[in-house]
Amino acid sequence: MSKLFMLITSLEGGGAQRVVSLLSMNLNHDIEREVILLSSNNIAYPTIFPPVSLDVITPNGNRSIICYTKYLIVGLFRYKRLIKNYNPDCSISFLVLDNFINILSSFKNNKIKTVISAHIALSMKFQGSLTGKLCNNIIKLLYNRSDIIIAVSEGVKQELIDQYDISKDKISVMYNPVDRNNIQRLSLETIEDEPWFNEDIPIIITVGRLAKQKGHWHLIRAFRKVVNESKCRLLIRGDGELKQYLEKLIQELDMGNYIKILGWKTNPYKYMSRSHIYVSPSLWEALPYVLIEAMTCGCPIISTDCKYGPSEILNNGEYGILIPPPDGLFYNFDAPLTIEEEAMANSILDLLNDPFLREYYSNKSKLRSKDFDLDESLKKYETLITS
Repeated sequence: MSKLFMLITSLEGGGAQRVVSLLSMNLNHDIEREVILLSSNNIAYPTIFPPVSLDVITPNGNRSIICYTKYLIVGLFRYKRLIKNYNPDCSISFLVLDNFINILSSFKNNKIKTVISAHIALSMKFQGSLTGKLCNNIIKLLYNRSDIIIAVSEGVKQELIDQYDISKDKISVMYNPVDRNNIQRLSLETIEDEPWFNEDIPIIITVGRLAKQKGHWHLIRAFRKVVNESKCRLLIRGDGELKQYLEKLIQELDMGNYIKILGWKTNPYKYMSRSHIYVSPSLWEALPYVLIEAMTCGCPIISTDCKYGPSEILNNGEYGILIPPPDGLFYNFDAPLTIEEEAMANSILDLLNDPFLREYYSNKSKLRSKDFDLDESLKKYETLITS
């Protein structure tokens, strides 16, 4: 029997967190596994056993460079002690801080296989801040010291090689697992908290943290043109630091009757399956988990062709519509739409006005989602852990 540690900052909503949950619940029983958290606040996903918290990061913990350094040092000390006491055969980490702690905790310990993950476009995530510059330098220093690096897309793999000088021989591309059967089951649940689904009005949906990366304000601005030409509604499901800004933008655009922010929902699939179109306005990604989930629900997809992942999932536009990524600039509500926002609005209108095209891309979504099925991904992870 193999003993596995899975280290992640928290189990709050997110793609990497969902991967941890799925692995915890579904790996072969011959693999004894523990989920280790740096922070135990807001656990959104189940695990086969209650996770162990190192209590490194307090709720709403500060992410300044001083605090980040503190989290790294305290996390290293506590995780290293845990490894010494329980001697796992393999330790997999999922986010950047987790990766640093994982590598340093297992340094010169030949008895443990150290596996780290890249779930984000690192060059985009860490641009501009002192903490980002520190992380970029540590990545270049440490990542090559791991045994294996899991990249969630070919684009992320190439970025690691080109921008961080990571050895290509260490990198294995493994798409995020998706529990299609569970998603399809949950998608059938009734909707009791959103009256818009009781109306005969097309609904466009997007799901994701309300953060700059996701580019929601570009979709909100573009949607003003959409509702001027077609009767429809937009639902945004998520929470995050930009919520107040987005709500103000909706108010300034006088779009409160057409756009609604739902906040976090434990079952987004029942909303996806009853929506006419899923739109991803992201500025950058790695492999957008939620895009595959929406496809499993049969949503026709419109996505920005951002770095990285959407073009891989949609196979360069075969399985959904790719549009240019927005510039990421914050505009006044009355500023003219950018070229990219115009393209977003026009693509939504094209699908709204053509039911045959919507049906075509709905069928394409369901077909493509099969390529990300849970069972195949589990086999790859099990081989990696036990070999």
